[in-house]
Amino acid sequence: MEAANQLHIIHGDLDAFFAAVEQRDNPSLLGQPVIVGGNPDSRGVVSTCSYEARLYGVKSAMPMAQAIRLCPQGIFLPVNMKLYQQVSRQVMAIMASFTPLVEQLSIDEAFLDVSGCTSLFGSAEQIAREIKRRVWQEQGLTISMGISYNKFLAKLATELGKPNGCKAISRQEIPEVLISLPVKYIWGVGEKTLKILAGMGIQTFGDLQQTSLKSLERRLGNQAHQFLQLAAGIDLRPVEADREGKSLGREITFSEDLDDREYLDNVLLDFAGQLARRLRILKMQARTITLKIRFADFRTVTRRRTIPKPSDAETVFHHTAGELIERLDLSGHKVRLIGLSLGNLCPIDDCQQGILFAEEAGAEPRELDKVLDQIRQRFGEDKITRASLMTRVKDH
Repeated sequence: MEAANQLHIIHGDLDAFFAAVEQRDNPSLLGQPVIVGGNPDSRGVVSTCSYEARLYGVKSAMPMAQAIRLCPQGIFLPVNMKLYQQVSRQVMAIMASFTPLVEQLSIDEAFLDVSGCTSLFGSAEQIAREIKRRVWQEQGLTISMGISYNKFLAKLATELGKPNGCKAISRQEIPEVLISLPVKYIWGVGEKTLKILAGMGIQTFGDLQQTSLKSLERRLGNQAHQFLQLAAGIDLRPVEADREGKSLGREITFSEDLDDREYLDNVLLDFAGQLARRLRILKMQARTITLKIRFADFRTVTRRRTIPKPSDAETVFHHTAGELIERLDLSGHKVRLIGLSLGNLCPIDDCQQGILFAEEAGAEPRELDKVLDQIRQRFGEDKITRASLMTRVKDH
């Protein structure tokens, strides 16, 4: 129990990552309100913005049109994902030089478990500060670090220390740190849940701690127990070093809001084909299919399903996505964004274990997919496609 209470979990989050990379590479942008996401006249959203832009109320995921209204003097830049990914790999390599237990959450964020390497590199706080020093020295970027004895508290420490912070939360500090914090800091609490909690008179961690599980379950369902645990600083999830690369996805923001069900189905078919081909190249299969829809009013919903057997077949992914979208009431609602992602991935050799009959593995669709892969590899991606995709709207 003593080891579990030691500060051995580190969370790192690069500050305003995309904007910071742009400012690093173009010193004339330093001190300027930089907004990364593309043309301000487009229908896209803000990917990242500098802290100077945040002073005007600009934030990530905000529509570009709203961002330019709030900050007309902002410097709007396109997303240079290839560059950001390169920098991310270099930062993650710095982290991995201290411990093999690195769980990358996103392009700019990761957890580290340093419980087995403090004898080599010093305490968790010393390791976090050395990572900060190296990221600045080698990449010219600032990174905020949080340290604690579980993942939730380490991430919370990062949030409370931003920007460019290095904050630790020990078990002894829990009552003082948590009791007055707004519940928005709890993982999984979004705008909808905030409204429900506010309606129950719950504003802070302390308020939530004093609420019974039964009353929370009546309003929040199965999430109630998790929220109560986190409000008390309890999080038993380990750092999962193999998390990176466990999902693939595609999404698109349309130039005009759409209510054309057939068109949306064709987009999902296209995405299913692209992702299935990517899986086959990686020699992987997937079990979980997730559909993401953002409506014209920016309400976003996700639906997911885990299929009985892993697959890399386009038809399986498309069929499942179609069933998921059927569960949504699209009547009278226009769609702004649609996305499809595949998760719960495994190497194909492991996935195929236990499948006794060819028809159970979807042999015919897989053979057809292999032939299509060979044609595309030899003659190009655009040389063969499904007939239904030839009628897609031009701007897709």
